[in-house]
Amino acid sequence: MPRRPDAVITPNPTLREARERTPSPWRPGQAMSRTELADAVNTALDQLYPGRDLTAHYVDSRWIGKLERGEHRWPSDERRTALRHALGAATDTELGLYIPRHTEGPVSGGTPTPTPGSWVLGSMNVRPVGEVGSGDPRISGVLTGEIARLESGEYDDWNSFSVITSMLAQQRQAVAPAALLSLVEAHRDCLLTLFRKAEGDPAGAAIGAMVGEASIVASRLWSAQGNRSMALAHCAYARTLAERLGNIRLGATARIFESNLHSGASTLIHADGNIMTGLRLLDEAAAAAEHLSCAAQARIAAEQAQTYAALNMRMETEAALDRARQAAAGITSSNRTGLFSDWNPSRLDVYEGTCRILLREPQAAILHLERASAVLDQDPDNTNVALAAHVDLASAYALTGHLDMACTTLGDAYEQLERIGNLRGISRARRAREGLSQWNAERAVQELDERMAAV
Repeated sequence: MPRRPDAVITPNPTLREARERTPSPWRPGQAMSRTELADAVNTALDQLYPGRDLTAHYVDSRWIGKLERGEHRWPSDERRTALRHALGAATDTELGLYIPRHTEGPVSGGTPTPTPGSWVLGSMNVRPVGEVGSGDPRISGVLTGEIARLESGEYDDWNSFSVITSMLAQQRQAVAPAALLSLVEAHRDCLLTLFRKAEGDPAGAAIGAMVGEASIVASRLWSAQGNRSMALAHCAYARTLAERLGNIRLGATARIFESNLHSGASTLIHADGNIMTGLRLLDEAAAAAEHLSCAAQARIAAEQAQTYAALNMRMETEAALDRARQAAAGITSSNRTGLFSDWNPSRLDVYEGTCRILLREPQAAILHLERASAVLDQDPDNTNVALAAHVDLASAYALTGHLDMACTTLGDAYEQLERIGNLRGISRARRAREGLSQWNAERAVQELDERMAAV
C-alpha cells in the first residue's frame, strides 16, 4: 500500500528479527539475508499461485530493505502471503505489517480530529468484542489477553482488528456456539461502524473484507444454533459485500460456506437440503481457486465430493477427493488461520469417511473416521469436527452390523452436542438415528432412544 505523504516512517524491527531468526538456506549457521528472503518470497509466489503470472510482484533485496526500514508497511496481498510463507508466520502482525494510518493536527481546542484511515480504538471509543459475557471460561483464556492489548492501543493499526477477526474465527470449532456468537456479532458491529465511516478511504476495502469474514463466522454460529435463516442471511451479505468491493477471495469464501447451508451438508443435516444449489455455489467458488489458499481449495473439493457421493456419482466423487488430497498436501501453518484454521489431513479423513458411508462402503468409512477421531479427540480446537466424525462413525458401525458400538458412539456424541448447544450437530445426530430405523426393535436402539430422550 503506498505510503501517505504525511505518514511518519517507523522502522519495522519485527520483520528484521523474523528474518534474522530464519536460517540461511545456503550459509549454515547464519541468518537469512535480505537477498535470500527476496528469493524465498519469489519462490513462494510461484508455489502459492500456480498458473498466475506474478512477475510484477517479484521482489529484491532493496524491497526487503524498504520494508524493514518502515518505508512500506502494507504490501500487496500476494506479497504478504508469500512473506508469511517464507518466514513461517501465521499473521501479518507477526511480521509487523499493517495498513498505515495518519492523523491531522489538532483543531481549535486542541482535540485531535480523526481522519479517514485513523479510526483506531482510542479515537472511536469502540471495542471489537467489548465486555460481552461469554458464559464459557475458555474464551477468556484464548481471547482476553489479546483483546486487552488491543484496547490499550498497543497495536494502534488496522491489522489489530484482523487479529481479533481471525482469533474469533478459529474458535468456532472449539467454543460453545452461544458463548461465541455474542462476541462475534459485537466485533462485526464494530467493524461495520468503521467500514461505514471509512467511505472513500483506501483502508475501507480492507475493513470491508474483515466485515465479510466476521459475517461468515457469525453465519456458522447461527447455523450451529439452528437458525438457518440468519445463517444464510449473513453469508449472502458477505457475498454481496464482496461483489461491491471487487474482492474475489471473499466472494468465493462466502460461497463455500453458503453452499453447505443450502445442501444441508449434502442432506446429512437436513433431509430436504438443496444439493444442486449447493453444488452450483461450490463450482462458482472453485472458479476463483487461484485466489484461495490450499486449505480453502481442499474444502471446496471435499464438499464437492460429499455432494457427488450423496448423488451416488462415484467417478465424480473420486475425482473430487483426489483434488482435495492434492490441495491438502499444500496446506502450511500460514493457511491454517481464520475460517480455515480447522483444516488438516484429519479433516479430510472426516469428509472421505462421510463419502464412503454415502456410497455404501462402510468398512472404508470406518478406516477413515476412526483415524480422524483418534487425532481430533486430542485437539480441543476441533471439538465440533470431532463430534461430527463420531456421528458418522456410528452410522458406519451400524452398516457393518456392529449395532451396540453404533448406538454407544452415537449416544456419547449426542450428549456432548446437547451439552455445548450445537443444534446443527444435533440435527446431524438425529439424521444418523433415522438411519437406524430398520433396527428399531433391537434393544440397543431402544436404549439409545431412551438416552437421547433423557438428554
